[in-house]
Amino acid sequence: MGYCKHLLDNLKSRLLLLTLLTILLGGVEAGVEADYRGTLKSDIDAIIDSPSTPAAVWGVRIEDSESGEVVYSRNGDTPFIPASVTKLITTAVALDHLGPDYTFTTHLQFPVNGDLYIIGGGDPTLGTAEGAGGRSFLDGWAEQLAKQGVDRVKGDIVGVDALFVEEPQGAGWAWDDASYPFAAQPSALTVNGGTVSYVIDKNRKQRLKKSQVHLYPKSEYMEVVTQTTAEKSRLHIRRKQGSNQFVVEMPEKMRKNPKLSGKVTVDNPTLYTATLFREALERAGVKVEGEARDGDEIGSRQISNNSDATLVWTHHSKPLKEILPLANKRSINLVAENILRATGVRRGRAGEIKRAGSVARGVKTVDRFMAERNIKPYRYKQVDGSGLSRYNLFRPADIVSVLRSMQSHPQAKVFHNSLSRAGHDGTLRWRFNETPLEGRVWGKTGTLSAVRAVAGYLKTPKGRELTFAIMANNYPFGSRKIRNRIDSILLKSAEWADRSQKIK
Repeated sequence: MGYCKHLLDNLKSRLLLLTLLTILLGGVEAGVEADYRGTLKSDIDAIIDSPSTPAAVWGVRIEDSESGEVVYSRNGDTPFIPASVTKLITTAVALDHLGPDYTFTTHLQFPVNGDLYIIGGGDPTLGTAEGAGGRSFLDGWAEQLAKQGVDRVKGDIVGVDALFVEEPQGAGWAWDDASYPFAAQPSALTVNGGTVSYVIDKNRKQRLKKSQVHLYPKSEYMEVVTQTTAEKSRLHIRRKQGSNQFVVEMPEKMRKNPKLSGKVTVDNPTLYTATLFREALERAGVKVEGEARDGDEIGSRQISNNSDATLVWTHHSKPLKEILPLANKRSINLVAENILRATGVRRGRAGEIKRAGSVARGVKTVDRFMAERNIKPYRYKQVDGSGLSRYNLFRPADIVSVLRSMQSHPQAKVFHNSLSRAGHDGTLRWRFNETPLEGRVWGKTGTLSAVRAVAGYLKTPKGRELTFAIMANNYPFGSRKIRNRIDSILLKSAEWADRSQKIK
């Protein structure tokens, strides 16, 4: 009995010792993790507060994707201008509201009082290389009509854009951006991304001539104008505000210029589409007696609901899941703008328009989406779909909340695949190359004058996942330095994540 008691006492002593060691080691582990956390905070603070970092207002929120634990925050609950990071909200709402297989449909109706109607369905990819049918979409339609025996249209070619409220420029968009392709006018009926491409021939010894300015697609819609300017060294290219004049301004004494190419926007994409289709019909041998017209001139809502119209065919866009990357990877503003408006459209049982899409109605859909995630309306402000407006305001913490909610969404994979991947594609193509995060960051960048931002997900080399939103506003110079500091913050965060906790 004495020997058994001795063994029992010895066992109790060992259990007590083991318990004490566990507590001690747990405290050490907690202390180490706390130390690592303190190191992360000091490291990121040092990056932001360094004298070599341009003065800016920073908003940062980084959370553990699985637990939601905040690993770093700086002004995370303060509203910032997000620029194109806004597209994350727009696309998440569209995917949730419309679904991944939603398609934009464009209808051709003929004849109606001799007119031929193109009824827009809000497709931002119509007549683009990425759209169904490609750039030659309108020529394809015209050739099919000719093959079916149509040799004459006795009326007009009418473009109908009643699906969306007419809002050619977003609230807070800079007026002097209007001719740049990133500010293309949203419309329910648009082709070529609402733009015209140009090529200007190279000169060595003579003044640029009007005949050396080439616009594509070739059309009578835009007029080329050349004029001189007091500028001494380079050409200025723009679309004249409120018109469809393609203006090339050249210095009085300039006798040589490089070959130049690019794009400018068109005014009234609906009329532009109707004009291009009229010209395509003529090339296909179909005589058009009337003119190209915008349906707004004759009541486009009445046209779209006209039961006397004969539906020739319906063109479907690619599904939304294939269009979203154009917004998130390539940051095409027109895509995001039309997607937001599409979420605000309401139709009747017969497909008739009950409520046209608009920014305001799209934002109401955003509000419902945010409310479902317990994000109150007073915490953010969204006024467009693309982030081109400086009136947009979002808090880093709320962007992270939306991103984390999308990880458990039924369409999580579709959303994730729409994002740019570091070192691989999109606007992150040239970032994090030859670093531990190459191919391990998926996100959306944001860029405006004095605004740089990025938000998304990162997966560390050891497999831990973080969700982040980083925004820098109000800096007077040093955009590249700001961008590099953002990348340094994410690299430090990944390093900390792999050192601080056990990988599950």
